[in-house]
Amino acid sequence: MTFAETQYRNTIQRLAFVLLIFEGLFLLLGGVLAVIPLFTDGHGIAGDVIYDVLYGLLYAAIFIVPVFLFRPISKEKPIQPMYLERKLPRETPLYLFAGVAVITAAAYLNSYMVSVFDYSAFSEEVLWDQGGTANHQLILLFFTTAIVPAFAEEFLFRGLILSNLLPYGRTTAVFASALLFGVMHQNIEQLFYATVAGLVLGFVYVKTRSLWCCILLHFVNNFVSVLQSILLERLPETTGAAVVSILQGTLFAVGLISAVLLLLHQRDRRRLVLERGCFEQELPADPECSVAEIPLSRRVRLFFSPAMIAFLAVCLVQMLSLVLMAVLLY
Repeated sequence: MTFAETQYRNTIQRLAFVLLIFEGLFLLLGGVLAVIPLFTDGHGIAGDVIYDVLYGLLYAAIFIVPVFLFRPISKEKPIQPMYLERKLPRETPLYLFAGVAVITAAAYLNSYMVSVFDYSAFSEEVLWDQGGTANHQLILLFFTTAIVPAFAEEFLFRGLILSNLLPYGRTTAVFASALLFGVMHQNIEQLFYATVAGLVLGFVYVKTRSLWCCILLHFVNNFVSVLQSILLERLPETTGAAVVSILQGTLFAVGLISAVLLLLHQRDRRRLVLERGCFEQELPADPECSVAEIPLSRRVRLFFSPAMIAFLAVCLVQMLSLVLMAVLLY
């Protein structure tokens, strides 16, 4: 292998070790969550709050802890910094609306594909059926489903994984991190949707150079998803469906307009640089400028290191086990 290939393979190995640590913590979380209800059931609102707060903190930990362990795992190997600039770009609202629109469209397509195999009936009735939601549980639901995942998942998959793959090409970094993000959910029903969401979040990360922008987009997307579920639960069936349809249509229309404005803005920026040049202008560094010269076929082959194959295999087993349950029960 060339020096660049050796560095790339080593980076993949280190990231894979981090993901294996994440997977171990994920499995441990399942065991802990099975025990907590033994102490919180029957305690009403206080029991719900204790359970959901502990769940949120533990869920965040399984993503954040591996991020901090990446440095001791790397030892003297190079580590790429995260884009943690707090000042968001002016185009942030456009990226948010356009991103939510694309992810929503992917969710619709994902729902159609799942309905073909009738897997959604199993997931709704067996995996996610929790009955009605009390008022205090709504607040906790936003905390565990919108706030915590937005922070925790972005720090691992965009902040750590995508950033450390950028020296090997923006396209490689975005697609690889999105694939791992989709597989991480370990649910065949969410694989396509989560992968597309990972592509959108990765694109926003390299374009805005702001992890906070990705966190905000992730939060807004999850917030809208939870809001739609609540509307469908609390409103009469016909009214709820109508309100959700209007909400989704509005978001998609605004997102489409935002995407067009972003394209026009990019075109105007390129034209301005061509007309005026870049003399005495501070232009942001393009991650593609530092691409290591590794053929695409070699990048794909080297990506599947032993540790990475182990992580993917564990996730695949988890997904197939749910599919097997669906076949046996339905």
